[in-house]
Amino acid sequence: SLIGRLMFELPEEMGLIAVAVRQTQGKGRGGNVWLSPMGCALSTLHISIPLHSNLGQRIPFIQHLVSLAVVEAVRSIPGYEDIELRVKWPNDIYYSDLMKIGGVLVNSTLIETTFHILIGFGFNVNNSNPTICINDLIAKFNREEGTELKALSADCLIARTVTVLERLIELFQEKGPNGVLPQYYKYWVH
Repeated sequence: SLIGRLMFELPEEMGLIAVAVRQTQGKGRGGNVWLSPMGCALSTLHISIPLHSNLGQRIPFIQHLVSLAVVEAVRSIPGYEDIELRVKWPNDIYYSDLMKIGGVLVNSTLIETTFHILIGFGFNVNNSNPTICINDLIAKFNREEGTELKALSADCLIARTVTVLERLIELFQEKGPNGVLPQYYKYWVH
């Protein structure tokens, strides 16, 4: 992929994100193909993690951090704390424990002492079919609670997800898993 080639040619400190409006050759777990129409937030993010760091020693945690970041992107907005968006182990984003709304896929390549990580994440923001989307959850919440929360845009949620993810990674690097697990369990579908 283009982003896979680009990631080794950019300066270390430069971040890289690709955002797709629609996707026809998305990849899922076990070789599944994801078809994503308009109305989904889809992106691939490149990050570098030093091997000799808390997260570098526990790379599988990244998928959990990304799932958590998507949920927090919505639920950390004032007024949106009770929107029933949750994380489902290992890499899904769910509406309550009922329905999948999105997912995360992580590929990592170790080069010398740095992990180059490609994080693909996608979640349904605007499509009511075939299942449910984040803006449906917000509309449902407004009906039930008499609130007037605004619908959210895919762009806003991608930006918020990346910002939250950066904070979660910093927390993990500083404190290890215990820095983030309480938040994860708060939103976890058991």
